[in-house]
Amino acid sequence: MDIADIGTSALSGGLLGTLGTALGRITGYFEHRAELGQERERWTHELQMEELRARNAASAAQSERETALQTARFDALGESLHGDAALESGYAWVSAVRALVRPVLTPLLWALYLIVFFAVMNGMADHFIADDVEAEFIGYFISNIAFTASAATLWWFGDRARPLPRR
Repeated sequence: MDIADIGTSALSGGLLGTLGTALGRITGYFEHRAELGQERERWTHELQMEELRARNAASAAQSERETALQTARFDALGESLHGDAALESGYAWVSAVRALVRPVLTPLLWALYLIVFFAVMNGMADHFIADDVEAEFIGYFISNIAFTASAATLWWFGDRARPLPRR
């Protein structure tokens, strides 16, 4: 063994060590990149799961609101019917007249609406109201009668509607 053999051995050992270190670093780089890809996939999955949880929570809250609203409607109807039952009089004619108030009032309101509407449209209301307030007053009057008539109609028929079957 001479010095050249020792130098060659040392040099080849150093090169092999350097090559091993480089291969280790390259392998480490690819392992780290694979870990980052897995982390990215995991966080994407977590984000999707959180979005799904948020949608489910919103859907559950909406269902709870709808259930509470339906329960409140049925409770209000029950209280209305209970209040009507508590108003029963000893005289049958008083109860009959009271029961006819809404069914008679509703068509009368619609008749009033139609009379006023067509009177205005045909110009028959012109001599009752001054010209400067006529348009505003007539519009206000007709819209209020329409509001009252539609509220009475929907209250009367909506109060007595059959509840929809639950699905």
